[in-house]
Amino acid sequence: MPLIHKIDHPAVEGIRVGKMSSKGNYRINTSCIIYRLGDTIIDTGPTREWKTIKQYLSERTVKHALLTHYHEDHSGNCGHLQQCFNSVIQSHTNNHDRIRHGFSQTLTSKFIFGTATVAQPSDFGEQFHLDNGRVLQPSHMPGHSDDMTTFYEPNEGWLFSGDLYVSSQVRYAYQEENIAQQINSLNAALELDFKELFCAHRGYIAEGREALKSKRDFLVTLRDEVQHLHNTGLSPRAIARNILGREDSVSLFTGFAMSKLKLVQACLKS
Repeated sequence: MPLIHKIDHPAVEGIRVGKMSSKGNYRINTSCIIYRLGDTIIDTGPTREWKTIKQYLSERTVKHALLTHYHEDHSGNCGHLQQCFNSVIQSHTNNHDRIRHGFSQTLTSKFIFGTATVAQPSDFGEQFHLDNGRVLQPSHMPGHSDDMTTFYEPNEGWLFSGDLYVSSQVRYAYQEENIAQQINSLNAALELDFKELFCAHRGYIAEGREALKSKRDFLVTLRDEVQHLHNTGLSPRAIARNILGREDSVSLFTGFAMSKLKLVQACLKS
């Protein structure tokens, strides 16, 4: 069942789509959330779930789609949105070539999310005015990817964080991730006057500031521990085993596109 649940918030709509476990629970890594504020959505979801997403979005006009970043579970349906709804796709300039021409996906990614469509994106402005009078401020916060962008609503104290948060304690990373940049981005987010967090995978978090602080502190400690062990002469693989344990089913399932070793390597990019 691709539609897992709707977001329970008095002012923000949203749906979670994706795969569920055999026990009927949704998985953070294989499900994602599309948020909707009037005629604007944040992220477009994976192509594998387009039928469900299209039905949900057909309930009202979708004029704009704001992308937090280019990954296929976030940008997958950009082309569908332009074709079906004539929506304007807006994203950070770092991902425009990927959105226009496509990008490489692993076989596992294509199996879980489907192949991302292509579209013609445009840039963000300094502010984005919603049709209900609210304002979103895009902020470039790289680390998870080079185009990662959050959206801040200053009057409501909301932060739509894309994949900036996801979890307070991470154990895996992708090749492109950079922990030093993530820490800097988390610090920049914590400078904003927000309380409620809208994560693309974890969902609505009422105490969002505390959640981001917890992740920032965890990553600082992890980075410092990795660097210390690196300075003693341990290899990245040995450090990963020492701190995080051996690679497991999560790494294997992704074909090691996401792994504990890559998390250690992301820390060493500092």
